[in-house]
Amino acid sequence: MGGTSTGGGGATGLSAEIERLVAALRALLSGHWALLRAELGAIARDALLTLVGAIAVVALVVTALLGLLVALFLVAGEQLFGSMLWGAAHMTLLLLSLAAALASGIARIGRGRRIRSLFLALVGGAAGALLALYPLGAGAPFAAGLSVACALALLLLDLLAGFASFDAQRFTDRFLPLASEAELRATVDALDDLRGEALAGVAAEVGAAAANAEGTLGALRGGITRLADVVRDAADRLRPEREPGGGER
Repeated sequence: MGGTSTGGGGATGLSAEIERLVAALRALLSGHWALLRAELGAIARDALLTLVGAIAVVALVVTALLGLLVALFLVAGEQLFGSMLWGAAHMTLLLLSLAAALASGIARIGRGRRIRSLFLALVGGAAGALLALYPLGAGAPFAAGLSVACALALLLLDLLAGFASFDAQRFTDRFLPLASEAELRATVDALDDLRGEALAGVAAEVGAAAANAEGTLGALRGGITRLADVVRDAADRLRPEREPGGGER
């Protein structure tokens, strides 16, 4: 009967210490949460202002460079080919061709296909110049402008036609894991063995603790008491200092 009473008192004392620990943890978390909210508010404001400023800077730089690029092509079209329209057409076809070439590389289109596109561009440029000079009898500036436009147009069309050979399986294989089925099975077996060892160890510890229940409860209660005191002290440090009269500073 004496052992039963002692065990009940130990359990009651342990419950009280656990409640103290929970209360201390709540106070600690409450203090940290208040500090965290204040810090996050300041960080969010600074981050938003920085992000807006960076976006504005990038937008202005891109706009300035784009305006310079357009101006250069228009001036080149006027000076070299006799019309600003040639500059606008060449800029548009060149940028689209560069975009198609980059997309072709990302999609893993064969390199030979892109080389063939360049060859067709050269042939198309020569054909455009000959067509403007002889059958049409146009001047050299017009012939040069038509030659460049034909070359860029054929380059763009052939690059776009190359996407018909796009291999989806080859493209997605780059993003798939390379682990074989045997390696995955070995990993699963190792995890199963580790789980079995862990369960056996836990069963042994539980059996030893059950054999010494009173000592275990006493040690656990003392540990929880010390932990509750430490957490309570940490929570008290986070509280704002009080005036002697009871008001906050």
